[in-house]
Amino acid sequence: MPRLPKLAIFDVDGTIAQRGIVDSEALAGIQHLQDTGCITTVSTGRGYQSLRSVFGANYQKVITKNALIVVEHGTKIVNRDGFVEFGAYFSESEKEHTIDFARANIGIISWAMVTSDEPNERDIVICFDVHKVQELNEKYSDYMNVSAGSIGEFRTVVMSQPITTMKFALHRFVTVENLKLTLTKTDISIIFQDGYMEFVKNNVNKGLAVSYIANKFGITMDSVLVAGNAINDVEMLDIGAGTAVLVGPDAEREAIRSYLSMPETLTQVKSPSDLGKYLQKLG
Repeated sequence: MPRLPKLAIFDVDGTIAQRGIVDSEALAGIQHLQDTGCITTVSTGRGYQSLRSVFGANYQKVITKNALIVVEHGTKIVNRDGFVEFGAYFSESEKEHTIDFARANIGIISWAMVTSDEPNERDIVICFDVHKVQELNEKYSDYMNVSAGSIGEFRTVVMSQPITTMKFALHRFVTVENLKLTLTKTDISIIFQDGYMEFVKNNVNKGLAVSYIANKFGITMDSVLVAGNAINDVEMLDIGAGTAVLVGPDAEREAIRSYLSMPETLTQVKSPSDLGKYLQKLG
């Protein structure tokens, strides 16, 4: 059995939560680690406001006091109050290039979103499909500011503020999952995951963010535990942590294993609940 970590960093969706609800066994496992003095936090593709929404009352139970949090696929690191510690921001030309790409492929996009650096501001969503506005407002009004608009109006929003990601919800007939592409004429990558197409800087990822946090706390990688389940977790799982846990059903784990340089070193579990049981046995 691996030794107890000093720092444990978890992906959220599919790793410690299912369908927006934190698994009770996973939460018990995280609290067991905290009882041993381990710093626990998360590394997620979600923005800060979305993360607070999905965790609800469990937020402070999962995130250790004074911990740093990785959001937006590693393009931003914030403290527990949501203030930015690090951000990899789009240049003006990169914003324009991404908007041009979205405009050329507007037929597959339902709505678009950007997040603010201000921790108390809701994410801005522009719906290209007007029929989606009411649905999104009913589901996500606690952290989204939703309105109908055009790609031109979305461009106006994007150009008016610093951003680290652009998120586009794909129509249901588009079924691209666990794919990461790199554009050739700009320093931008595209992540296809969970029905979204998300644009991020090339030179940042969850793995580098984990290294940043470990260095910040003076913790060596052999004392770090990471857990994830999807394409945006690959660099984190491959960073050389003392313990790396891949979570998910057999077929999904096999798809992610194919991206990893040392898949044989992974601990594998089938669900967030199984992850929690594994964590509770450590030590």
